[in-house]
Amino acid sequence: MRVAIVGNGVAGIEAALAIRAKEPSWDIAIVSEESDHFFSRTALMYVLCGQLSAQQIEPYERDLYERMRFTRVRARATAFDPGRKVLILNGRDPLPYDKLIIASGSRPKRSPWGLPRGAGHFVTLQDLEWLEREMHGGPGRGGRAPNADAHPPIEGSPSARRVAARDRRGTPPRHPVVIGGGLIGIEVVETMLAAGMRPRFILREDWFWPVALDQDEATFVAERLQEHGVDVELCTNVIRFEVDPDGNIQGVLTDCGAHRADLLVIAIGVEPNTQWLAGSGVSLDQENGIVVGPDLSTSVPDVFAAGDCTSVVWCIGCQRPEQLWYTARDQGRVAARGVLGEKVHYDRGTWYNSAKLMDVEYTTVGLVNQPGDRNWSWEEKGRVRSRVRIVHDETRTVLGLNLFGRRWDDAMLRGWIEEKRELRWVVDHLPEASFDTELVPPLRIPVEARP
Repeated sequence: MRVAIVGNGVAGIEAALAIRAKEPSWDIAIVSEESDHFFSRTALMYVLCGQLSAQQIEPYERDLYERMRFTRVRARATAFDPGRKVLILNGRDPLPYDKLIIASGSRPKRSPWGLPRGAGHFVTLQDLEWLEREMHGGPGRGGRAPNADAHPPIEGSPSARRVAARDRRGTPPRHPVVIGGGLIGIEVVETMLAAGMRPRFILREDWFWPVALDQDEATFVAERLQEHGVDVELCTNVIRFEVDPDGNIQGVLTDCGAHRADLLVIAIGVEPNTQWLAGSGVSLDQENGIVVGPDLSTSVPDVFAAGDCTSVVWCIGCQRPEQLWYTARDQGRVAARGVLGEKVHYDRGTWYNSAKLMDVEYTTVGLVNQPGDRNWSWEEKGRVRSRVRIVHDETRTVLGLNLFGRRWDDAMLRGWIEEKRELRWVVDHLPEASFDTELVPPLRIPVEARP
């Protein structure tokens, strides 16, 4: 049996490992245009900050492919022919397969204002290399050698390298600008602060990350950004970029004024990397995610999909991609079981995620932004500043939690939601789910503040 997997991110590599565990003799080929080795994409910011090397964010040893007898194919998949069962590759012979898993991930949303020299994204390993050169003049703050494991650029590829404006400017950027208020945007802002820069953060929304936070929570985060020296501009729409005669970024014109810019990171979101599937017969949703069944099979026989490029049914009934690390991991394992012929059903369970927004711990569990739901909120002030928002229905059954400023056991919180615990019960037991370090005072919610 010949299995081809497009993408060596967490979905692709977990699928390959799951298949190999059951079928030692199958041929497994992993196609990747970005890197020779699987790496943790969520840790790219730590490499840019100089805290880790590129190799240190690789979860597995570099001999994994050899030990598991995976065939590494350094190429870009440009199409596949379901009739002949071959994968079409850029600059290489077609790759035959019996079963195909598409795990091609996400790519940055295209900038509507163009992409001049000195402007780029922060999604791929090639983006990291570009931003290292722009910010630090070379490969990272630690003086590491350039990453030889990143593939050469391929024309039109999401992983194509950007040309650094610093190569011409010769000096560090003095006017860095970040556009877009999601997680990637705030990560880039943090790396710029770590490099001693004072970035301008431009958001078109009324507050930071409205898909996940309410206005009070976004204010909580924005205050920390401003305390660290970030110029945050809300409700601001970009009109165009200003460039010099050589095409280098010079400024950003918005409906609130003009700003100088000699480094620009566009973080307006990502989208499924599926444009190469046009004409293949694979069904796509409105967001261009690959529509799959419960076993993650596609509309084409013997073709499965997993990870950011995949559109699955959510608990609220809609169908769209889940762009999280752990959902990509789980989908890769489920798609592998489908390839192996097992009867399987992908079920994400209760939503959860965690991040660090600057120095603010953030945990979300369950549904927190559905119309018509009710909210109970409480803010802790003192040695620790934290914030709790618990979402519940008309019966006071808890549906979700948004938590800031402390660390939480998301498994315990998910259990409470699945057990359909009542609001007062959850508030009374909330300190049990906190696992802060020993020098952090324990959480105590006053009796008079409880619902």
